[in-house]
Amino acid sequence: MPKLLALLIMIAGLGPGELPEYSPAGDKALTLDLEIDGYENGFMDPDRLLEVGNCLLERDAAYTYSLMREAAEEDGITLRPSSCYRSYHVQERAYERRCPIVEVPTYAETPLGDTVQTGTKQRRVCTGLPTARAGYSNHGWGRAIDFSDRRGLLTCYDKEFLWLQRNAHRFGWVHPRWARCGADLEEAWHWEFAGVTDPTLVDYVRLDPSLLATAE
Repeated sequence: MPKLLALLIMIAGLGPGELPEYSPAGDKALTLDLEIDGYENGFMDPDRLLEVGNCLLERDAAYTYSLMREAAEEDGITLRPSSCYRSYHVQERAYERRCPIVEVPTYAETPLGDTVQTGTKQRRVCTGLPTARAGYSNHGWGRAIDFSDRRGLLTCYDKEFLWLQRNAHRFGWVHPRWARCGADLEEAWHWEFAGVTDPTLVDYVRLDPSLLATAE
């Protein structure tokens, strides 16, 4: 058994073979506690962030993600994060790439009923996958992960997605309603930390965050 998981089980007071199980406190990323503590989206204090398996997250999200990752590996599933915490400037650059401001023609109708170009105007045009504006993505709170497999971003049919669908809620992670399969903005790869119903389960990490820093 990995050392980190054994330590967490010991702290939680569980018996051999038992895994801690939580239920999400909501159906989307929890951010109110961070806002109350004075944090800003995309400007998270480095002391509040932890890296687990090449994924930088807010420390409470990192704690439950580390447990979820270990549980997936026990089931033969490898969770591969492709995008975790994004600073404001990283999100800003991503948005500008996807939604650049371009010149588009303007038209008017003549008295004879013809349509002629009268000039141009600037307009933001988005292409490719939807991208939130800087300051509005839950990646900016460090409480969202985009997952991929060896081929690219997860789809609704990948085994990794199906595992998350069955198990992520046990660790406080959810697939937000807007991203669910069949939704207009379907994003099978996007998952968020919604908090857990008993927040005392993660308090010890705040006392010694080095526990997760050495998880690898």
